[in-house]
Amino acid sequence: MKQNKDKNRIIRDMLIKKYFYSTLTFLVIIMITFSILYLFGLVPKEFNTIIGRYPGIESTQGKIGVLPLNIKITNVGIDAQVYNPAGTSTEVLDEYLKKGAVRYPGSGLLGISGNIFLLGHSTSFKVVINQAYKTFVGLKDLKAGDTISIYSESDEYIYKVNSVRMEEASNVRIDFDTNGKQLLTLVTCNTSVGSKEARYIVVAEFVSKKSRN
Repeated sequence: MKQNKDKNRIIRDMLIKKYFYSTLTFLVIIMITFSILYLFGLVPKEFNTIIGRYPGIESTQGKIGVLPLNIKITNVGIDAQVYNPAGTSTEVLDEYLKKGAVRYPGSGLLGISGNIFLLGHSTSFKVVINQAYKTFVGLKDLKAGDTISIYSESDEYIYKVNSVRMEEASNVRIDFDTNGKQLLTLVTCNTSVGSKEARYIVVAEFVSKKSRN
């Protein structure tokens, strides 16, 4: 009788271990697959509400505004997600720039006065593995009067380009005080001449809002 109990216990323990390792292996495979799909921008939109992509409101300089989630500039082929990290360290910003456009923490918000400061990568390479490195390719081709759409979860905010310029990185200054205006500033590297020290800077001003529904 005791031998049967011992045998049953051994079999039970083996089954538990087998189940545990099978489940662990399955979860690891799922995580790796999800990471690869996310890297190539193939994750369904339902998964957009990850850290840095949560929809909602936030405060800056004592005012409540709406977080940007997407940017689209049809005439230069820009269509990207916007991430909203909490930290301003170079390491944090670099990690999010590998995913898409990034709103600099503490800059403006949708729906209120201020300057929304968005960063994005550019590259002169035609083929890249990570498409985020092409987020703001074409920014230099914008012209005064062109329109830019920034999306929240429920609305489209339309901005009109005021200026497009190139400056050395050491000279770039982004002013968050806009004297009551709702501004948008986009910045990317000038990789077309092989220099990461130059920046293309686009400044646009809010003109209208409409519902996405």
